[in-house]
This record gives sequence, structure tokens and C-alpha cells, in this order.
Amino acid sequence: MTHLRAPLTFADAMTRVAGLIGYAEASRIAGRAERTIYAWALPTNSTVPPIDQALEFDAAWRAAGGTGAPFHEAYSFQLDLAVERRDADARLLLAEVATTAKEAGEAIAAALALANNRASPLDAHRAFAEVTEAVDALAALQRRVASFLPEAIGAHAGRPGAAA
Repeated sequence: MTHLRAPLTFADAMTRVAGLIGYAEASRIAGRAERTIYAWALPTNSTVPPIDQALEFDAAWRAAGGTGAPFHEAYSFQLDLAVERRDADARLLLAEVATTAKEAGEAIAAALALANNRASPLDAHRAFAEVTEAVDALAALQRRVASFLPEAIGAHAGRPGAAA
């Protein structure tokens, strides 16, 4: 059965390296059974070569005439993704903070306007609506902040930035 391998994954890197140098040579380099090399090349397998062996595979890839370094490229790509996700989570948090600050400011301004002797029933409705929007924004911010907790409750426990 043919397995689809996403580019820039460790399974793809192992497949490319073994395809160029051969599975027997990859087995010799790793000091592991050939079936282990095949397993590392499967996208359904959760194990990967240790970093020192990945380095050896990249060196063997180059020695055999390959360009680049498949394991290095996969690692670099996946690291960039992880950093981008973390940065995206921080950007979402900042957006929630900005929205909450804006809504809270508008609610406070509308509530202060009620202290004016000339405040109308319309001013009271406006203040109530602004406070409601501020409460909603604060609840959204609370959910976002909770997603950063190391031991949150639920399916996303311990995953920084995951939606709560």
C-alpha cells in the first residue's frame, strides 16, 4: 500500500534519504534493522530517528549527491510552524486585549454620562448596551487567557494558545 507523505516531514525525509542511498545503507548508518528504517519512513509511525542519526542521514544524502538536507529541512520547517502558531496565538491574545480595552472604555464613558443630570432614558439604554458589549469582550478575553494555562480543563489541557 502506498502511503502519502507530506513534504517536509520526517517520514518524507527518511523516504528521500533511503530512496537515494538505499534502505540497507540507511540501516547500516543507523545501526538499526532495515525494518526500523522502513518504519521511520511511514507517515503513520510516530517514531523518528534520533537527532544524531538524522544528522548522519543528511550527511549520507549529501555524500550520495543529494542537494539540501532532508531532515534539517523538515526540522526547520516544523520549527517555523510551531513558532508561527505560538506567535499567532499571541497576536490573537493581543487582539482580544485591544477589543476588551476598547469596549470597557466605551462602557465606562457611557456609564459616566449617566451621572449627568441631563441623561436621558436613551443614554441609559446606550450605557447598558455598552456594558453588555464590554462583558462579552471580557468573557472572550477570559477564554483566550485560559487557553494559555498549562493545565486547562478540557481537551486542550496543557496546549498553549489552544482555543478553550
